[in-house]
Amino acid sequence: MIEVDVTRSFTARPRRRIAGLAATVAAAGLLLSACSSDDTASGGSSEAAEDFQAVSVQLSWLKNQQFAGEYLAVEDGLYTDAGFPEVTLTAGGSSATSAEAAVASGQAFVGLSSPLITAPAIQSGAELKIVGATYQLNPFALVSAASAPIEGPDDLAGKTIAVSDSNTLVWNAFLAANELDEADVTTVPLSDTSMLTTGQVDGFIGYTTTGAAALAEAGFEATEFLLADNGLPMVGEVLVTSQQAIDERPEEVKAFLLATAEGWRAALDDPERAVDLTVNTYGKDQQYDADAIALSFDRQATLIETDETAANGLLTISDELQEGTIASLGFAGVEIAADELFDLSLLDEVYAENPDLLS
Repeated sequence: MIEVDVTRSFTARPRRRIAGLAATVAAAGLLLSACSSDDTASGGSSEAAEDFQAVSVQLSWLKNQQFAGEYLAVEDGLYTDAGFPEVTLTAGGSSATSAEAAVASGQAFVGLSSPLITAPAIQSGAELKIVGATYQLNPFALVSAASAPIEGPDDLAGKTIAVSDSNTLVWNAFLAANELDEADVTTVPLSDTSMLTTGQVDGFIGYTTTGAAALAEAGFEATEFLLADNGLPMVGEVLVTSQQAIDERPEEVKAFLLATAEGWRAALDDPERAVDLTVNTYGKDQQYDADAIALSFDRQATLIETDETAANGLLTISDELQEGTIASLGFAGVEIAADELFDLSLLDEVYAENPDLLS
């Protein structure tokens, strides 16, 4: 049984339909595994419940600012408006079920993940597709001291860089993308950021949401550059669903994407509320520092909103970004075609049917 960390439930209520939403959708079985009685929505209007089923979303990590858009979609009733009587946000973590496994097994309708994980799962036979991406730029960054900055790949020769086991694949892909020989750079295991602050290493691979800005806030002047701007233009925090859902439940997928896009618009427009919900509601058990989460949210916003999302909309993935992601995966030794990994057709329909999303 998957342990579900549910912090909020909500009551189904009359809702606004998205354009083109079918009046009824055939009920396809979706297993929702839960261990807490808190995940059951209370009574109220049954109109929304008659359209779609309650669904679960498998998050990629513990409940932090990465999922603020989903929090607001729940809190503001956007998922209810879209037709779901209940949406359960299931926390991830090092010991949690992966998004790919949860979606493939039917335990989750949608999962949040990384192309570096989703693509190999598809190659192994999982019938999954990426249908959107929260991050237009992946969050990986190389962090170094401001007093001895590493400003780009050309500065790496002879340096010692700390890399965690979980980031080894992306590090090796970055080296390959920039034609750097592994022998030119000394790579050591990353324990924590003190390896940089105490001078044990010249830099480390981390996330921009908790990278140089966080160190500077703590009193250590640091700088960083994004791997996305230096050979790895790969999307991040991708939304994954099953091919079966795309084929048999397209209106539900569209409804979920619409509500999630609206949730992220609300979160980006009101970062203080997004941080408050993260710290005091959804991530309350993690005892987050509000200032640290606010800093991470600000950095995260630069990954989510770009010139491309201004033109195409939140969650979208342009043809260029799809190609960049495929190329980045190739540097990681993962060979897959764009049409095997992505299906943006339903998100395209969402924006065609709801042009106000771009206003």
